Amino acid sequence: MRNRKQRLPNPPADIMTVLAAIATVFFLLAFGGKAVEAYRVQRYNAMLDAELAALQEEHESLKARLKYVQTPAYIEQVAREQYKWVKPGENLVIPIFQHRPVAPTPPTTITPSAIPATSSSPYSSYWPEWFNLLKGKR
Repeated sequence: MRNRKQRLPNPPADIMTVLAAIATVFFLLAFGGKAVEAYRVQRYNAMLDAELAALQEEHESLKARLKYVQTPAYIEQVAREQYKWVKPGENLVIPIFQHRPVAPTPPTTITPSAIPATSSSPYSSYWPEWFNLLKGKR
């Protein structure tokens, strides 16, 4: 007869240990997946809370703006600024600036002695025109 090694059946305790290890790994993976999902949901919830707070702040701002827009002060401001309306007895002043053309000058060489102490700019101020307009001179 041949010399055969007889295989003994695995004892039930060994089978139970292997099954318990497999079940433990399965439950750990399932729990880890749920923990990651809970973390993602928590982050999404925090993002939605921040967005909700921003939208509520914008809503309050818009309600305040609506309240202001419905006042006579706003209507008067828009009428005066955009439509140029005036109250009876007031005069509307619209300045019309006369642009003074600057004659071109030929290029010259500048020496330090040729620079005057007070130089007048070719671009003059509009204050004299305003002053004359307000005084009634034209």
